[in-house]
Amino acid sequence: LRACRLAYGSLIKDPGPEIEPHIRLRIDKETPFPVEYARLSQTRGGAPTLAPHPAGAPVKAQILVLDDTLSVEQAQDRLWRREIRTEDPAKKYPAGTSPNSIRVGQTSHPSVATVLYTDYNPEGKIEHPTAALLAQAAIASVAKVAPGQDGITYLRYAMAAGIKTPLTEAYQAAVLRQTSTQDLGEARARRIRSIAPALEGTAGGTGSCRSCAGSRRLSEHCAPGAGWWRRPYRGT
Repeated sequence: LRACRLAYGSLIKDPGPEIEPHIRLRIDKETPFPVEYARLSQTRGGAPTLAPHPAGAPVKAQILVLDDTLSVEQAQDRLWRREIRTEDPAKKYPAGTSPNSIRVGQTSHPSVATVLYTDYNPEGKIEHPTAALLAQAAIASVAKVAPGQDGITYLRYAMAAGIKTPLTEAYQAAVLRQTSTQDLGEARARRIRSIAPALEGTAGGTGSCRSCAGSRRLSEHCAPGAGWWRRPYRGT
């Protein structure tokens, strides 16, 4: 077995179509580095996501042991493509230097040779994350992305997977406080109801925000189509 992937956060549940068919075994463990909600993800509408960070703590994780049809380099490329939301095999992993660049690091485990994990350049992380800042970003993300890609859903799934960082409880409490709700599902539903008037009745029935009509950036976040905010949410 040549390569493995250290999964924490959304990768445990959703390793991606290029990786999932090659998973031979899952090994439960903790991350060998501290993790916190310390990055605002562009592909999640600015929602907080988990990342290695000195303010965090080791969290529950899994080593995804891949079959020997993939080399370390191929696994690295597929992991990177999963993070940038593409399956184009022509795209290869570059070690970018911009604040938003995704890095693929390597560590080891006694049972396997190479363990890959996702990291980010320090400039792309929140230097001093707080519960209030995280909650504000998670709530705002609901209006910007397709169902299931927002920060409140991300937090729900991370907690359901047993992932607990130093800020997790305060972050959850801040979301509930800022939305005047009792649980995260209700918080997300209330946010959707609050933005529905701005989304209704748009030109051509596309379901794009009135406030962002004509804007390419915001029309992309409304891509789920007409009335997505009215359809029952079944999770992802």
